[in-house]
This record gives sequence, C-alpha cells and structure tokens, in this order.
Amino acid sequence: LHIPQVLYYWRVHAASTSGGTAAKPYVEKAAQKAVADHLAATGRQGRVEPGKFPGTCHVVWDIPEPQPLVSILIPNKDHTDDLEKCLHSIYAKTAYENFEVIVIENNSTDPATAAYYKKLPERYDRARVVTYKGGFNFSRINNFGRRYAAGKYLLLLNNDVEVINGDWLTQMVGECSQPGVGLCGAMLYYPDDTIQHAGIITGLGGYAGHSHKYHKRGGSGYMFRLATVQDFSAVTAACLLVRTAVYDELHGLDEEFTVAYNDVDFCLRVRDAGWRIVWTPYAELYHYESKSRGSDENDPAKKARFDAEHERLYAVHGRENILHDPYYSPSLSLDYEDFRESGDLRNLK
Repeated sequence: LHIPQVLYYWRVHAASTSGGTAAKPYVEKAAQKAVADHLAATGRQGRVEPGKFPGTCHVVWDIPEPQPLVSILIPNKDHTDDLEKCLHSIYAKTAYENFEVIVIENNSTDPATAAYYKKLPERYDRARVVTYKGGFNFSRINNFGRRYAAGKYLLLLNNDVEVINGDWLTQMVGECSQPGVGLCGAMLYYPDDTIQHAGIITGLGGYAGHSHKYHKRGGSGYMFRLATVQDFSAVTAACLLVRTAVYDELHGLDEEFTVAYNDVDFCLRVRDAGWRIVWTPYAELYHYESKSRGSDENDPAKKARFDAEHERLYAVHGRENILHDPYYSPSLSLDYEDFRESGDLRNLK
C-alpha cells in the first residue's frame, strides 16, 4: 500500500539523530540489537553487522551445510577475451566453493573460439561447454543450458561481467536461501565506476528502467537504496541467481521475449507466484556493456522486434500493473531513474 501524502516533517537540531547517528552513538548498537533480536525471535540464522553507511545494518546469512551447488550459465558467441576475463575472475576471486560453470555456445564463427573451448575444461575445474543450435534467442539459450545444470540454484550470467568482491556469490546464495525468496540480483557497474544496475523498477520510461543508473559508485542513493538489501519487482538477468525449483515451476524464461524484457517478465512471474525478488549491493561486478552500444532504433528490424516485445510486456502483465511498481513511490518520476519527485506528482493532490 502506498500512502500518497507526506504525513510527517521534523526539524533537525544539533543533538538529533536525523542529523547523523554520531550525535547519539548508542543508536547504532541499538539498531543492530533490534535486528538481531528479530532474527532470534523468527528463528533466522545470521549475524548482524554494520552496514555501508551509519544507520544501516547488514545481515550476513548462514549458508546451508553442505553448500548447495550453484550452476552458472554463461551464453557465449565468440568474444573469448570477454569470456576469459569473466571466468578468470570467477575462479580467482569467488570464495563460495560449490559451483559449476556451463558455457552455452551459440553460433560462434571464429575458429579460435573452438580452440578456446577445447582447452577450457582443463583450465577451469567443473567447467564445460554445451552447444545450442538455432537463431539467437536469449531466453531459449538459457533454457537450453538449464537442461545440463545439476545445481539447486541457477546463476544466469553474461559473458561480459567481471567479479569484484570474493564473497559475491556467498552473499547472493545467502539471500536466495531465505524463506520466500525466489531470486536475487547484484550490483553491476560500468567500467568507469558508475552504476549500470541496482535493481529494476517497472514503469520507468513507460516499461522498465534501472534504479540509479549512471550514479557514481560508493554513494548511498535515494533513502540509502544503493546501500541496503531490499525487494524489487525485477533484476537484470546479466547476473541473476534463482532457485532451480522456481525456474522450473515457471518454465524458465519466456522464449517469446527473444532479446528484451525476458528478465523483467520472468521476475514479474516469479513475484506473481508469491516469491520475493531481492537485490543486494554486497555482490558487486563490473558489466562491460557499452554505454555507446547504440540503439535498436537505428535498425528497422531490431526496432520492430523491440516494439513487439514492448507490447508483449503490456499484453502479458497489463499496462497499469507495469506502470505501478509496488516498490516505487507513486510520487516519484517515471521519466528519470534518479528517484526525483514527479513533475506532476502523478496527479496526486
């Protein structure tokens, strides 16, 4: 439920916690104790740590024992330099031990790619290549790769990402293993340390957009939303961890969404099935998707496909449902991704 009016204002004075918790140091300890007491009362297993900013907390969840297997699915066509950077970062940095990697080859033409694949299982333990045949369809490629996965969790991962922090997968599994959570997304940065993805808000631009896109890395964001674990309506499939049982229950990605909105559609179906979608800033990766990649608007065939996928998103989920994201205030703009106030307050009086 959204309350459409501002109900409370207060003035900040020198000794007020609203001016910063340093004014009352006991507040931090009290906040952490309140969260720890809640975990104990609800039987949740985790420890409470200080968050990224004063006044925030971070729960580090206990990982089930033995560690559940995570199957990492990476679609790939040529671009072995990108794939190598991705794989090297996974194997060199990831603290989580129980994972397998399935590279889904689709339509490579460079002979060097086949040579790279041949050596891949020798160089990277628990990694293998499976071959998808058919035209490019991101959803179908991932659904094909799922057939070869043995994990309790599937991690959909682009080949142009690079792991930053060693506990990224531990953090994601910890969130995804919580009761009621179906999937978890990560914080993704462009190479220039601006934000590429910090959760997806439906309705932005009429369809969907990324929270805080292009903001500088290290900020707290709107109401600390860049620094705290939270629920969203959707997260990007560039790095998406999902329970395999949930993926199968919903029959994977919708293959009618060949390129765009397959992740948004999937997340909305997961949400509609009663599962929560969590995003964590404690799993950080670079995503080398170019800001200057170009628009589908310049290619008539691609534009037609993109427009069709726009319309399908409305047809499947309803325009009003898309435009009213329950995790985004109706008083905020649908034209910008920076949480500014709506120019017309969405006609609220």
